[in-house]
Amino acid sequence: MSRVPDWASVIISDASGLDDSVERLAVTYAADPRISVVSRDQSLDWREHANLLLAGADTEYFCWMPQDDLVSPDSYFESLVGALDSHPGRSLAFPRVVKRVTTGRLRRREIGLNSFTLPPICLGTDSAESEALEMLGRWNIAMAWRGVFRRKLARPIPPTTDAPDLIWTFSMALAGNFIEVPEAQYLKRFHRQSAHRTVMRRESASRVAALYGDEVAARFGGEPRKRDAVLAELRPVLARRRRARMVRPLRRARRFAANTPRVVFESKL
Repeated sequence: MSRVPDWASVIISDASGLDDSVERLAVTYAADPRISVVSRDQSLDWREHANLLLAGADTEYFCWMPQDDLVSPDSYFESLVGALDSHPGRSLAFPRVVKRVTTGRLRRREIGLNSFTLPPICLGTDSAESEALEMLGRWNIAMAWRGVFRRKLARPIPPTTDAPDLIWTFSMALAGNFIEVPEAQYLKRFHRQSAHRTVMRRESASRVAALYGDEVAARFGGEPRKRDAVLAELRPVLARRRRARMVRPLRRARRFAANTPRVVFESKL
């Protein structure tokens, strides 16, 4: 909590019921007016939980902070919010996302932090829909899910087990250009029990395409020509993503053979 500004509001929310952490945190932060601690219905999945938090917010800006990921420097939130304040047409500001990595095959050793791939385009130089399609087709746009965004522009995370954060972030990109804030750093920590390893499941191509289509329709429902143009460009992008998924196991084998740095899995949540 040391990096949370005085003007921010924080909700610590638990929907797992695995231990007494939420009760202990409620005692620890009882005197801090910025912080609320809530125990949720344990039948919520991570997507429902995130949507519940979003629906209950009344602030101009919002961000999710899942698991035990770490941010730096101390001015992390000020930097992201400041970027949006300075660029009123942007919908979301995101940090540089990094991961702990190791090298070696039989004897692995940690070699420090490695940055995830950055967007392949100069953000803010084209229309929001063009940049959204470019990022979806050429980058892991879900990296920006961890950013600070304009709450009123956000739609709920869609009801799917097939990378819903990816669809949500694409929808936010349709709502307005993103802005990268490289001085803000987000350390993504990996766990073998994380949602992306335990509850993420592929769904049919038609189902996923329909969800993307729903987001396009929601953003451009009043502009049928733009809606149809975006949908026409979206179809081949989704087709390429499906083909890329099919060769993903081969890519993993190539990375292992080349001794490419691999992520560190934390010992426990």
